[in-house]
Amino acid sequence: MNDLYGELNRWLSDALATLVAVGHGPVEWLHRPSPPVQFLLCTVFVWLVLTWMTQTRSSTLKSDTASYPRGNVEGSPVETALQCLVAIGRHYGIDLSPERIKHDFALRPDDDITRLLPKIARSSGMRSRKLKVGWKDLQRLGEAYPVIARLTNGNSVILLGFNENKVGVLDPLADCLDVLPLDEATFCRKWTGELLLLRRTFALGDESRPFGFTWFLPEVVRNRAMFRDIAVAAVALQVLALALPIFIQITVDKVLVHQAYTTLAVLAIGVSVAVMFDAIFNYLRRILLVYASARIDVRTSIRTFARLLSLPIDFFERASAGVITKHMQQVEKIREFLTGRLFLTLLDATSLLVIVPLLFLYSGRLAIMVLGFSALTACVIGGLIPLYRRKLRVLYEAEGQRQAYLVETIHGMETVKGLATEPLRQRDWDALCAQAAESRFDVGRISTSAQAVIGFLEKLLTVAVVGFGALLVFDNQMTVGALIAFNMLSGRVTTPLSQIVGLVQGYQEAGLSVRMLGNVMNRSPERPPNVRGLRPPIAGTVEFEHVIFRYSESAPPALNDVSLTIPAGSVFGIVGRSGSGKSTLTRLMRGTYPIQHGSVRIDGHEIRELDLPHLRSNVGVVMQQCFLFRGTVRENIGATRPDATLEEIVHAATMAGADEFIKLLPQGYDTLLEEGGTNLSGGQQQRLSIARALLRQPRILILDEATSALDPESEAIVQANLARIAEGRTVVMVSHRLSSLVAADAIVVLDRGRIVDHGKHGELLSRCMTYRQLWNQQNRHLAR
Repeated sequence: MNDLYGELNRWLSDALATLVAVGHGPVEWLHRPSPPVQFLLCTVFVWLVLTWMTQTRSSTLKSDTASYPRGNVEGSPVETALQCLVAIGRHYGIDLSPERIKHDFALRPDDDITRLLPKIARSSGMRSRKLKVGWKDLQRLGEAYPVIARLTNGNSVILLGFNENKVGVLDPLADCLDVLPLDEATFCRKWTGELLLLRRTFALGDESRPFGFTWFLPEVVRNRAMFRDIAVAAVALQVLALALPIFIQITVDKVLVHQAYTTLAVLAIGVSVAVMFDAIFNYLRRILLVYASARIDVRTSIRTFARLLSLPIDFFERASAGVITKHMQQVEKIREFLTGRLFLTLLDATSLLVIVPLLFLYSGRLAIMVLGFSALTACVIGGLIPLYRRKLRVLYEAEGQRQAYLVETIHGMETVKGLATEPLRQRDWDALCAQAAESRFDVGRISTSAQAVIGFLEKLLTVAVVGFGALLVFDNQMTVGALIAFNMLSGRVTTPLSQIVGLVQGYQEAGLSVRMLGNVMNRSPERPPNVRGLRPPIAGTVEFEHVIFRYSESAPPALNDVSLTIPAGSVFGIVGRSGSGKSTLTRLMRGTYPIQHGSVRIDGHEIRELDLPHLRSNVGVVMQQCFLFRGTVRENIGATRPDATLEEIVHAATMAGADEFIKLLPQGYDTLLEEGGTNLSGGQQQRLSIARALLRQPRILILDEATSALDPESEAIVQANLARIAEGRTVVMVSHRLSSLVAADAIVVLDRGRIVDHGKHGELLSRCMTYRQLWNQQNRHLAR
């Protein structure tokens, strides 16, 4: 009982001090047997809480396990709805403010915001859609998130997504804007079932639209003059196509019967001229389409590659090079479908607007027969679409796996041969090829079946038209020439339908290509476009303050509450066992990863606020795994400064200890390097990488295991030049070789993401056990 009273009193004291424990402990105690005193205490507690709730604004949503802290926004329907709209607008890159919206629409606290919100969204550059749905419908919204949900008290919250049978809720009334996962029972008690879906609208020529089929519209608009000429040529071709059937009809019905030689000559000359113009317009249409497609190819390739370069590094770490390559190759397929098959098929289909009425002029019954066969053809196409889509998705996945395996094998060929695993790689490749071939056969079988059925129906239509048309000729309801002309024109109806079969198949392929390429194009870039950060002069002071970083939500911290200062102009060493967070520290320093918790400052400026190109142009980095591009030695060293003179390149190479071996190469600085620098040794590649970093004269130089691949002589050259290299800049050295850090101004020791100690070499050797263990392991031979 004493424990009982003690726990109750503790809860009561905490509640009275903080007034945040609404709905917790006391409710549980009221359901338990208790003496009168205990019951009285609980009653007093509940009364105090209820009094506080009437005087203070509570959070919009409360669950059985958590409550929102008090916020700075007034808890009214108008305020919460505007806060949600502004947040979603900023999510889509639209800069909104509640104050401006209230001013522009003269909003009052008692306005019906649910009626006005779609209008406000439309004027702000978003389209909206109201829905009345249930809990199960939330699972199917998918890419519609984020959405605005209306609560029973009139306020609004943002729903961010649905996962593990819980909906993620963001409450604008909460100070701590954390996502609150709520289950069905908790959320539906407060939810009216009303949602407002929002999407940003884009102008026809807006290049910032999300990637999809419409992403190519700005390019089509830019080349609209050529596409207009192509459409004019296509219409002319449709008109000229009527000349031959009419010529045959007149010849059979009039010229042959009356033996009109003069009429025959005139008709023949006229039709020949029409055929000549048909060839000319056909050529113009094709050449204009080729030219327009080439222009679109160039611009879309430039835009897609620019987006690829703007993506953060973690995207490339999580996706294989083969899969990314496969995705990037889809842009040509999408363009070819839109500007080729789709555009031309739609133009050819416009001929139906002329041909079908003309068929009814010849014979209504025959025209209905043609349309009946056409409807049957459409049913066949529609029935095969779902199966074709499923098989095509399997094929693309199989091709992606095969592409990834091929690229992986090529990149690791030296390891493959060194381990003699060629038979194993060949066996896996054969299996992947067999899987891809089987998927391709399934897709081809469906496509071939559709074409076979369509071809059979076309031939059957010809038999039916000729057979039934002959009966009409016997009854003098139709002439022989008219029957022949009708049969030719009916082919102009079935031909677009056959093209539509291929168009539907092409659409499924292009749709998958859009989704594949969308995995790249719709990823968020490192920094928002058209946003420039600060570009201050950089001296080289780096400060970490309580930095916590994880590579994924489920991974342990790679850095855990790291705080340190690297003075400008110092040589700073970072040591630790493998996986201790050394490289992660340097990656955050150069803006490779976003800061998750804490702050990193360069000369007092938050790294989030700095312009990334400006930062990286002032931070040189040499990594353990360096990469050299195909080109000459001079081009590789001068990659960071294409305008550098040969003297500057030679000076950088001399500082890195590379000039000596470069002079011995066949063409010296003009020697051509293979991709990855495979015609150089590892140490030579590393020295070129150091020279490349030094050429730009960075204010901060990061050497991340930069000397690990160097032979002792080359390392001695770099160490001898270290004083000159470090002159006027901050040098951060990550190394397993502690001997290379003995002269450093300061050394920080990391272990499992935390700072164990920092100081000079002698200080750490005397007081830091981790550092002493690492030193003794590397210098055990000196103690003997």
